[in-house]
Amino acid sequence: MKSILTFAIAAVLAVGFVVAPDADAANDWPLGTQTYSYRHFSLYEAIGLTRALGLNYVESYPGQRLRPDSDVTVSHELGEEDREALLAYLDDMDVTLVAFGVIGLSPDEDETRPIFEFADAMGIPILSANPHPDSFDLVEELAEEFGVYVAIHNHGPGARYDTVDDVADAVEGRNEYIGACVDTGHFIRSEEPPHEAVERLGDRVISLHLKDWTLDGPETIVGEGDMDLEALAAALEAIDFEGPIMLEYELDVDNPGPGMARGVANWRAALEAADAL
Repeated sequence: MKSILTFAIAAVLAVGFVVAPDADAANDWPLGTQTYSYRHFSLYEAIGLTRALGLNYVESYPGQRLRPDSDVTVSHELGEEDREALLAYLDDMDVTLVAFGVIGLSPDEDETRPIFEFADAMGIPILSANPHPDSFDLVEELAEEFGVYVAIHNHGPGARYDTVDDVADAVEGRNEYIGACVDTGHFIRSEEPPHEAVERLGDRVISLHLKDWTLDGPETIVGEGDMDLEALAAALEAIDFEGPIMLEYELDVDNPGPGMARGVANWRAALEAADAL
């Protein structure tokens, strides 16, 4: 295998930007990237590009190529050797894998238990999920058994979990391990202000996918669409949110770094304006 820094160096050189490496210390909420933002890159490269942003957290997604020199893709069926190598790479890069998803969860235990076993083995505390409506009794049991949180991901108009009501209804009466991954961009697409979704879901908010959108229009860089970042920061502060927040940017797929760096800067400015640091 190539040296542990080869992929990171190559990724940074390819896009030509670096943000100060201590940028993540600017607030108390863990800020990282959803590696779908880097879907034209491998996970190893995405980890390097995340560090180039000055961030130390990632959420990986199923189906991403693991390394640029391999056809192996990321999934809960990842082999033991690849798991150990990935954990070593994350450790050397000072990056924490805080979530995995979005992944479907079925009512069939033979299908769903291995996903929780993977999360447990990799030290992943959160599954961003699209659970089948009939899966919740099983998912609740497995979440408690493994100590892994299940964050229901809203995916916009036409999705199983579209509106805040869809998510609130799904988590009602469930244990503390069942909550929400608030995707701010998709809530805008559903014509629901993200900060109001956070207020409504309260302590059920486990994580965020931080992306921006325009009403009846396209995605934008975070802070340059119709999301009220200051109101979102204030809402998170009000519910005593502890993170993580995963920046997601689906534009500029061959070079998303500059747009993501602007998004990080816009988010930090909003935090300061909202006095949420």
